[in-house]
Amino acid sequence: MMGRSRAYWASNLYPDELQEPEPTAPLRDLPPALASRFKAVRDGLLALPEIAEQVRFMGATWRWTWEYGMGNRKLCWLHLMKGSVDVTFTLSEGDESRLARSGRVAGAIARALVEGQRTGPVKWCWLELSDKRTIDAFLSLARRKAEWLSERPAPRRAPRLHRAKGGEAAETD
Repeated sequence: MMGRSRAYWASNLYPDELQEPEPTAPLRDLPPALASRFKAVRDGLLALPEIAEQVRFMGATWRWTWEYGMGNRKLCWLHLMKGSVDVTFTLSEGDESRLARSGRVAGAIARALVEGQRTGPVKWCWLELSDKRTIDAFLSLARRKAEWLSERPAPRRAPRLHRAKGGEAAETD
């Protein structure tokens, strides 16, 4: 649940699993200040090379989210809440090391990293996109993460093994 309360998750702007919102629905459904935050972060994410948006129902806790990724490699998830626009992002141990070596990290990002929850080699971080400064800091991180994702080869399915005529296993794709 990313350390958020049930009350927080219950404030999702789109709680009904059966009613998929349009990708631009928050622009009309959120109050103007929140709609402008959503637009700023959405436009910034969609401007990144190879990043695609998908509106997905992510279960009873997260409900409808805006997911951004490069194929099956995920950049982040936007949560549209009745009183906020928030983001969950993940960093691998390698991403964290690169970020630490790159110098100063914005305070909001540093706090999200400290408060993040590690599951295996991945840290899950949450951030409220409360103002332009926080959005800019997050988009800066998102640009870096998108670059790192583009450096990695896309995950492939493991090759299937077939028995050759002589009984030996032969590898095929």
